[in-house]
Amino acid sequence: MEKIIMDNNQTKTLLGKLRQPIHIDYIARYILRESKDYTKKVLDDLIEEGVIEESKYAKDYYVVKNV
Repeated sequence: MEKIIMDNNQTKTLLGKLRQPIHIDYIARYILRESKDYTKKVLDDLIEEGVIEESKYAKDYYVVKNV
Protein backbone atom coordinates (compact mmCIF):
# COMPACT_ATOMS: atom_id res chain seq x y z
CA MET A 1 0.00 0.00 0.00
CA GLU A 2 1.29 3.42 -0.93
CA LYS A 3 2.00 5.78 1.94
CA ILE A 4 0.16 9.11 1.95
CA ILE A 5 2.34 12.18 2.46
CA MET A 6 0.73 15.21 4.12
CA ASP A 7 2.36 18.58 4.61
CA ASN A 8 3.42 19.58 8.13
CA ASN A 9 0.60 22.10 8.52
CA GLN A 10 -2.07 19.46 7.79
CA THR A 11 -0.42 16.99 10.15
CA LYS A 12 -0.16 19.56 12.98
CA THR A 13 -3.80 20.56 12.54
CA LEU A 14 -4.99 16.95 12.54
CA LEU A 15 -2.97 15.91 15.59
CA GLY A 16 -4.04 19.04 17.47
CA LYS A 17 -7.70 18.17 16.94
CA LEU A 18 -7.26 14.50 17.88
CA ARG A 19 -6.65 15.19 21.57
CA GLN A 20 -10.20 13.93 22.02
CA PRO A 21 -11.83 11.18 19.93
CA ILE A 22 -13.23 12.44 16.62
CA HIS A 23 -15.25 10.46 14.05
CA ILE A 24 -13.68 9.77 10.65
CA ASP A 25 -16.51 11.57 8.81
CA TYR A 26 -15.81 14.79 10.74
CA ILE A 27 -12.06 14.44 10.14
CA ALA A 28 -12.61 13.97 6.39
CA ARG A 29 -15.14 16.77 5.93
CA TYR A 30 -13.98 19.53 8.28
CA ILE A 31 -10.31 18.94 9.16
CA LEU A 32 -8.64 17.43 6.08
CA ARG A 33 -11.35 18.42 3.58
CA GLU A 34 -10.69 15.21 1.64
CA SER A 35 -12.65 12.07 0.76
CA LYS A 36 -13.37 9.47 3.41
CA ASP A 37 -11.18 6.92 1.56
CA TYR A 38 -8.20 9.28 1.50
CA THR A 39 -8.75 10.12 5.18
CA LYS A 40 -8.87 6.42 6.09
CA LYS A 41 -5.49 5.89 4.37
CA VAL A 42 -3.99 8.86 6.23
CA LEU A 43 -5.30 7.58 9.57
CA ASP A 44 -4.06 4.03 8.85
CA ASP A 45 -0.58 5.41 8.11
CA LEU A 46 -0.57 7.34 11.40
CA ILE A 47 -1.72 4.22 13.27
CA GLU A 48 1.15 2.23 11.71
CA GLU A 49 3.58 4.92 12.88
CA GLY A 50 2.16 4.64 16.40
CA VAL A 51 1.02 8.27 16.53
CA ILE A 52 -2.75 7.74 16.84
CA GLU A 53 -5.13 4.90 17.63
CA GLU A 54 -8.77 4.06 17.17
CA SER A 55 -10.75 4.89 20.29
CA LYS A 56 -11.34 1.97 22.61
CA TYR A 57 -14.86 3.22 23.29
CA ALA A 58 -16.32 3.74 19.80
CA LYS A 59 -15.71 2.46 16.27
CA ASP A 60 -14.35 4.91 13.65
CA TYR A 61 -13.30 7.47 16.29
CA TYR A 62 -9.60 8.33 16.38
CA VAL A 63 -7.43 9.92 19.06
CA VAL A 64 -3.75 10.71 19.68
CA LYS A 65 -2.10 7.71 21.34
CA ASN A 66 -1.22 8.09 25.02
CA VAL A 67 2.42 7.31 25.63
